[in-house]
Amino acid sequence: MSVIETYQNADNLENDPSSIAEQSVGESAETPRKKQIRATTTWHNRVQEQKYRRSLVDWVSAFDLGPPELYEPLADKIDRGPVPYHPVWRENLFILKFMLVPLVAQWALLTFTGIKLESAIAIGIQYTAYQIWFVTFAIHTVLRAHRFMGEYGTLNEHKRGRDIVPDVHYKRLHYALMIFIFVRNIGVFVLGKDRALKPSLSLWSPVKVGLFQIALDYFFYFYHRSTHEFDSLWFIHRQHHATKSPTPFMSLWADDYQDMIEWIIVPFLAYLVVNLTFAELYVASGYTLYVEAMGHSGIRAYWLHPLLGKVLQPFGMELAIEDHDLHHRHGRGGKNYGKQSRVWDVLFGTCAPREEEGIYASSKGQ
Repeated sequence: MSVIETYQNADNLENDPSSIAEQSVGESAETPRKKQIRATTTWHNRVQEQKYRRSLVDWVSAFDLGPPELYEPLADKIDRGPVPYHPVWRENLFILKFMLVPLVAQWALLTFTGIKLESAIAIGIQYTAYQIWFVTFAIHTVLRAHRFMGEYGTLNEHKRGRDIVPDVHYKRLHYALMIFIFVRNIGVFVLGKDRALKPSLSLWSPVKVGLFQIALDYFFYFYHRSTHEFDSLWFIHRQHHATKSPTPFMSLWADDYQDMIEWIIVPFLAYLVVNLTFAELYVASGYTLYVEAMGHSGIRAYWLHPLLGKVLQPFGMELAIEDHDLHHRHGRGGKNYGKQSRVWDVLFGTCAPREEEGIYASSKGQ
């Protein structure tokens, strides 16, 4: 059986038949290997075989599949060398070229046509246009993650390939993705009171968006840490830790309670602390989705938060992809509770040391 045929956390194996465990099966002439016992996964075969006869959920889930080698442990004889540094300017360019397009289009429409976005029909068309573009951005973000997972490799890859969602959770996860994007942008339109006006961005907008994400991380940190440390709250977050080696889509692998908290309550509380314009909210939503997806990719690189990374780096508070990957690898006992920064982890003593020592040498002078 190929490793691509399964997935879930070894900590849950006794109570959940869709969980993952690892079992030693002896040594080859070259290196000890481990067999990974994982819950049955067959949906990816159907999605690949029925290329022109896919349902909507199958079409969405097809983007969840990277190259097959990502799901197999890397042979020990392969040495990728030092962990590379990935420049943040490339990621800011990638994000902004998507996020700014609909905003510029709306600005041009209102400037040169005199059209008003006040009627229900106009708002519906506006929302649909922004939604389609956001979905396009989300798809390209996942494809970009898969590209660099293949190019740079993934963390802990000599011991374990990345996970795939088991059949039992397949539909729930991929429906959650569609609902997530719908809900996330509903929030942007509800809170963005100036949505019918010309989009407003200024030189202060990056600062405001950055502060919004730190505020977002504050509320996320305390909710997230509480679910790990209190037995009575673990049920909220337990499903999300059904993977030790997640992929971008698995950032949404959760139960309804977690979805409600992370999609609605936490962003709303952050907005109460840092008010943003409609345009700033849309850009912040893009950065948040990007960081959550990349944080679950396990890309083996010193890859910082595009907006906050360089600002927080001198204080040791910058978030890199490895930080959340370590959180998943160590399950409920893992630290690194922040998902947009390490500000609150550093301040409250829950920052776990990184294991990729090559990170520090390869990032010098960048």
